[in-house]
Amino acid sequence: MSVSMKSVLLVEDCEDDIGLVEQAFRRYSGAVRLETVRSGEAALDLLRCRLIGERPKLPVCILLDMCMAQGNGIWLLRGLEDTPALRDIPVMVMSETGDMLGPARVFGNVVGAVQKPARQHEFRKLVEDLARIAGAMPQSVG
Repeated sequence: MSVSMKSVLLVEDCEDDIGLVEQAFRRYSGAVRLETVRSGEAALDLLRCRLIGERPKLPVCILLDMCMAQGNGIWLLRGLEDTPALRDIPVMVMSETGDMLGPARVFGNVVGAVQKPARQHEFRKLVEDLARIAGAMPQSVG
């Protein structure tokens, strides 16, 4: 019996930030697979394609950059909300500025909103939070 690996979908168009998240995720590569798309449009297309078939292969959570050139974060959150099979996927939103985070919090599937980390250790903390959501790490006690 084969157990498929859980995945987190990173929706990000900045190569530097993709690299930082990938580097932070390597620590959990045995338990969680990171998939990356570079726009909200690409994310929604991928997720809708994954719904086809008997057992959808959806990510356990999404890490979403709110400011992208094509299909920004609010656009994607609306698309998820409008698709019943996708509306409950937990989403962690991030932005370089806090002004895009507030509007994202009104969506029921947004589990966290953070200003985009500028340092590697901040990305590691964000990834640890996502790994917990994905079930790759035990919940901290205490």
